Amino acid sequence: MTVCDSCAGRGEIVEEVREPTRRERIIEQRREEPTIERAPKVEEVLEDIGESVRTKREELGLKQEDLAKRINEPASIIKRIEHGFIPNLKVAHKLQRELHVKLTEVVEGSEQEYATGRSGGEMTLGDVIVIKKSK
Repeated sequence: MTVCDSCAGRGEIVEEVREPTRRERIIEQRREEPTIERAPKVEEVLEDIGESVRTKREELGLKQEDLAKRINEPASIIKRIEHGFIPNLKVAHKLQRELHVKLTEVVEGSEQEYATGRSGGEMTLGDVIVIKKSK
């Protein structure tokens, strides 16, 4: 604590105040510099996954049921994907491994994903609903 001369006589000196060294000033300046928070990179399923899956499956001569067995998923999921359904990352990864085709990509996360901690199009009702507060 810094005090005037008249008050200084009433107490005892615990520590002398000294000017910070050049190194200490630099460290303090770095601490005070604002940090830019960026949205984390997230992996997303490609929008054209259905067409890619169908094309590659047909190239390999597989039926939808055969592909489903190979990835240990129901055949209905393959049918849905080929008709435009976007699966979760787990299923997309299984398909990538089996078909040897790129079905996901890493992108900068959106602000909503950053705030909710979710990605891959998995929204909850809480992400969509607007709650009106009573007055």
